[in-house]
Amino acid sequence: MSLRDGETQQDDADGAQRARASALTNPTSGLANDFLNVYNEILMLIEMVPAMPELADDIFAWRPCSYRSYFMHSDLPGRGETLEAYARLDPSFRALFETSVELLAECSVQAIRAIEKTIALGGTEHNDHLATTCADWCANLRKQLEATEQLINWGRITRRRSRQSVVDRLFSAA
Repeated sequence: MSLRDGETQQDDADGAQRARASALTNPTSGLANDFLNVYNEILMLIEMVPAMPELADDIFAWRPCSYRSYFMHSDLPGRGETLEAYARLDPSFRALFETSVELLAECSVQAIRAIEKTIALGGTEHNDHLATTCADWCANLRKQLEATEQLINWGRITRRRSRQSVVDRLFSAA
C-alpha cells in the first residue's frame, strides 16, 4: 500500500462521514430528527405504563435533554457535523426551536410528576385514574412534540388542517 492509498482511504472515510451527517440533518431546517427519540421514548413509556406499571421506574428515571447535549453525548456518525449545522442556524430560528424543546421538556417533566403523584395515591390499584392521567398527558406531549417535529422537518410550524380539508383540497385540484 502506498502513501497515496492511505490518503485516498482517509478521503473516502471523510466523504462517508459527511454523507452520514447530511443524511442525519434535514436540509430544510438544518436540524436532525433523531433528536426526537428522547421525547418519543418518554411518550411511549407513558402510553404503556397503565398496562405495565412496572415501567414507572423507567419513567421516573427519564431526564429531558437539549439538542446540543443529545448530539454531544451521541455516538451517531455525523454528530459533529450535526452540531456544526446547529451552530450555523439563524439565531432567531434556533431560539424558536430551543423554546419549543424547553416547552417539550417541561411538559414531559410535568407529566412525570403527575404520574408519580397518581401512583403515590394508589394509581396502580385504581388503574382507570392512572390511565386517564397518562392519556391526558400523552395528548399534551403529542401536541408539543408535533410542533417541535414540524420545526425539524419543515423549518416552521405548519397550520394543522383536518383530514377532510386535505381531501377536499385534493379533489378540488383534480
